Amino acid sequence: IEHGTLGEESFTVQAKTYAKMFGLTRTDIVNDNLGAFNDIRNRLGRGAGLKLNHVFWTAFLDNVAFFTTARGNCQDGGGSALTDAGTALDAANLLFGALTDADGGPLGIVAKLLLVPPALGAIARRLHVSGEIRDTTANTKYPTGNIWQNRFRPLESSYISTAAGGLDSSWYLLADPAELPLMEVAFLN
Repeated sequence: IEHGTLGEESFTVQAKTYAKMFGLTRTDIVNDNLGAFNDIRNRLGRGAGLKLNHVFWTAFLDNVAFFTTARGNCQDGGGSALTDAGTALDAANLLFGALTDADGGPLGIVAKLLLVPPALGAIARRLHVSGEIRDTTANTKYPTGNIWQNRFRPLESSYISTAAGGLDSSWYLLADPAELPLMEVAFLN
């Protein structure tokens, strides 16, 4: 029986405060005949959700240190554009399968999600639902099955193209967050 050792992998999660304060006077409350203040809780909830999305996507898209070719989780340049042919998806899936853990062993996790901006949403959905992909310009025999059908669940976010650092051409293959979360969000209390 081999002896093993335990090590630590550390990371820092720091909760920051994001808030909006407003005040109501007694006169405001007494004169509220139309129930306008009833809508405040809905607007506060929506505002909180928008702020969370803004903070999350800004951090996610500030990925120059995380998504790199050196880490093996980024493919740039020619051939990396997501198209109906699925060629770049094949290359990205190979990169994902080659990812290793801290000990150098394979992650043993397959990609489940295809995260795209709205500009690539139709392509992602076509790759997910189409039974076959054909090239009608060639006069040769070729397989017509779509090996990506039902393989990666498409997720679309407008933040990918609208947040700072986002592009209409950026797309991501991700693991199921229950198996391997890409990011962590902390809430105080």
